[in-house]
Amino acid sequence: MFFQFGASSFRRLAAVVLIGSLLNGAGAALAQTAVTVVTFAGATNLPIWIALDRGLFAREGLTVTHEVTRGSTAVIEGAMSGKYQFASMAFDNTIANAEGVGDVNTPGYDLVGIAGVHSGMNKIVTSPDVKSFADMRGRVVASDALNSGYGLVLVRILQMNGLTLDKDYKALAVGSGPSRLAAMREGRAAAAALSSPDDIEARKLGFNILADATELIGAYQGSAFVVRRSWAKDHEKEVIGFLRAMIAATDLVFADRETAISVLRDRIKSLSDEDAASLYSSLISGKGGLNRGAAINMEGVKTLLELRNKLGDGKKILDDPMKYVDLSYYEKARR
Repeated sequence: MFFQFGASSFRRLAAVVLIGSLLNGAGAALAQTAVTVVTFAGATNLPIWIALDRGLFAREGLTVTHEVTRGSTAVIEGAMSGKYQFASMAFDNTIANAEGVGDVNTPGYDLVGIAGVHSGMNKIVTSPDVKSFADMRGRVVASDALNSGYGLVLVRILQMNGLTLDKDYKALAVGSGPSRLAAMREGRAAAAALSSPDDIEARKLGFNILADATELIGAYQGSAFVVRRSWAKDHEKEVIGFLRAMIAATDLVFADRETAISVLRDRIKSLSDEDAASLYSSLISGKGGLNRGAAINMEGVKTLLELRNKLGDGKKILDDPMKYVDLSYYEKARR
């Protein structure tokens, strides 16, 4: 059967279809899931800032709150309690706690890596009077956690230079980069592993940049995004949406220098034009820097396992990087 439509009837029908479409679209726009991501402070948050500023999370149906932590203990406890759905921290923290040797022992620990943030951005920074590794004897180093994270990288580098923890120097757990720099400024520590902008500020204050961690031990998986396995299993849509936004934002960092530098300047007020340009360069080039496509650096994960094996007691050898990551969500987000 065929129906005859006049011009007025067609316009009314078109209006009904259009209104229905708009209402459906409005419903979809309102159906946003609220999640919280916690990270440490620093320039490696650039992709998150871009995703927030450009509405990339909202496009995936997510309302994202970004919190900055002062230490990995708070990150792990918050993620395990459900306070945070996504977290970015040194990936070695995930490995250490999965093996029961971290600073936090949480029953039912099931945090797993789903995406990469960076493959090493740390400089070994020392007080003005420490001009060589030999000068570190009898001194104190500041770290986040004593048994994991970037503290492990610093311990390995000092070991490579003939220094043994608790024999030649002591370690003080103080938390995030700003807290480590504060410990050095207050004279409580003589060295720390710092990333930007903390290393930039330290240099301006007269501290020494003794070495680049990635130049000494190679690229490693620095910070990574982690989630609880149990939560991710029940919230696959949200995990994939979060990863899509992070992949798009990270791609934009590498593709659009002007936008990336503008966001850096807006979020880190202390940066000069020269600092921002230099920082952007370090984020996208060299052995370390942001992980392209927000992918986990699996070779970098192996480097972390090698570090743990070299610094461990030899009773247990870690040789399975897939024990600590789940790439299934990332692969789906890529498709």
